[in-house]
Amino acid sequence: MIALEHAAGTPVMPTLVIPRIARDPRIIQIVAQTTLLLLVTVWLDFGPSIPQVATLIGAALACEAARAGWRGEALNWKSALSSALSLSLLLRAANPLLWIAAAALAIGSKSLIRTGGKHLFNPSAFAIVALLPTTGQVWVSPGQWGTAIWLIAIVGTLGALVLTRVARLDIAIAFLTGFLTLLLCRAWYLGDPWAIPLHQMQSGGLLIFALFMLTDPRSTPDSRTGRLIFATAIAVVAHALLFGWQIREGVLYALVAVSCFTPVLDRLFPGQSFAWPRHGGV
Repeated sequence: MIALEHAAGTPVMPTLVIPRIARDPRIIQIVAQTTLLLLVTVWLDFGPSIPQVATLIGAALACEAARAGWRGEALNWKSALSSALSLSLLLRAANPLLWIAAAALAIGSKSLIRTGGKHLFNPSAFAIVALLPTTGQVWVSPGQWGTAIWLIAIVGTLGALVLTRVARLDIAIAFLTGFLTLLLCRAWYLGDPWAIPLHQMQSGGLLIFALFMLTDPRSTPDSRTGRLIFATAIAVVAHALLFGWQIREGVLYALVAVSCFTPVLDRLFPGQSFAWPRHGGV
């Protein structure tokens, strides 16, 4: 939309007026997640089924409506939709009841597990980690995204676009740097060629985790120092789980485990707490 601004003694110049909702970083994130979802579902044909996506979105919005009514707050549909899209990108399950359970756990964790005015865990990661060991019917396939450079470029561009708006690009860079350093050290120790760790870093699944889950501004430390420690610790724990215990979903378990120490990092390294635009909720 173009608007004209008048000032005494100056010519009228057209200025671009951006709708308020378009300034919300969550809208950009939703667009990025939807783009990736369409890419894997329509083009690459390894995404979730349409019923799964529809169920996750419907269940997440219904749980958010219940949460908002219970707490007497405004409906935070953007956050609920983003969580549902994250689950659609990563979670795989054949039982529709588990889709509903995942959405309920994600939305419920934001209201029930809170500290310092923000939720403790990334909602989607918490839901997946809660269901993985307890049901035996949920899985995550990090390798499904492949290692195509063009796909990595798309994911990286979309993720960076979102993170620059929420000032959390530092977490993604610190995690990826730490994870690559550990892979290189492991390759050196084992005598492997450098091509192996470099290939391991060319994972679309790893990049999606680093750019869209690890960097949730409402469940990460407030200060930059705290965030760098947070990201580095996740890289160390994830590396240990992946290569020491052969746990394929190690990065998700590492994120949930290290998130338990976010309140400690906020106390040791205080910073300004992140807040979404006032026309959005928690």
